Amino acid sequence: MQIRTFNHHTFHSGYKGKSGGIHPYFEILYVTQGKATLEWMGSEYEVPSPSLYVLTPNTPHRIVRFQTPFSFWYIELDIGDEDAFPASEQAIHWNRLQKEADYESDELRPIKQTLDALSMALELKHRGDKRYDEEIVMLDIRKTVRLIQNDLRNRLQTVNEASDKSSRDFIQTLMRHMETSYYEPIDLTRLSNRVHLNSSYLVRAFKHETGVTPMQYLNKLRLSAAISYLVNTEMGVQQIAEATGFNSIHYFSRLFKRKYGISPQQWRLANRK
Repeated sequence: MQIRTFNHHTFHSGYKGKSGGIHPYFEILYVTQGKATLEWMGSEYEVPSPSLYVLTPNTPHRIVRFQTPFSFWYIELDIGDEDAFPASEQAIHWNRLQKEADYESDELRPIKQTLDALSMALELKHRGDKRYDEEIVMLDIRKTVRLIQNDLRNRLQTVNEASDKSSRDFIQTLMRHMETSYYEPIDLTRLSNRVHLNSSYLVRAFKHETGVTPMQYLNKLRLSAAISYLVNTEMGVQQIAEATGFNSIHYFSRLFKRKYGISPQQWRLANRK
């Protein structure tokens, strides 16, 4: 990695110059004062201060509609073959977050501290101070990029955990529904409509959480109820099939034999004392 440009600008009232363009370098843009709008890759981003933007190579960008004084610094980097820098999708996600970013928060404060160190280094550079050390600047750049990626990963993990919790919640809701209404007409379409989900997604999520599909779980409940009726009542097989929600005695008998190896009547005779 090499630094191509490390510079700062302040736009004052009446500024008519241009800011932006396109180049084959990775760019970090840090806004320290004022507000503006950033045009990047065909979209507009509200730019408060402080805020940090990552611009991938060969993507058009420019600052427009700024309120003066507007101050920022930027670093253009030739990253070569390095893959440690955010890809376009990550950069888009990060840049969208900047509108509401709180750099005093626990999550972003480490990034702010590193950016402050880079700001101080830039001052040393422009003063010609011998304490300016480009190797230290490079380390701070790498640290900034790493912290950005860590923050994005943590946000994604939080979203995934929330999604998992949501999945568990609606699966538990369906399980309780089937446990209390197993004898009623229930099919996959009814279950999907109950939780407002696509049937295919519901089957995948339910099986991921429980190890079985919704209908397999329902049939397990119904067969357990049938066993209880066979042992504790004089109900006929037809009555038991109807009482447990099976719409066909033949389907009930087939499922029963598949699970227990014998017919319901044979099971009753073999298990009654």
